[in-house]
Amino acid sequence: MRLPDYLKAKNIRRRAFAKDIGVCASRVTQLCAGDGWPSRDLAERIAEVTDGAVTPNDFVGLSEDAGA
Repeated sequence: MRLPDYLKAKNIRRRAFAKDIGVCASRVTQLCAGDGWPSRDLAERIAEVTDGAVTPNDFVGLSEDAGA
């Protein structure tokens, strides 16, 4: 599941999610837009906080999708 889809489905604001994973809200916005890749540690935190709904593999190809 893509991060923006997860946040929408769970009705979670980016600012609150950013706090949960230990980054600033703008970093979550970048990740949702496909602007850059999360570090390994950040990807693992995202997977943990989302109970595995968003995995590191879900970021693969996101930047290409964002431009389409």
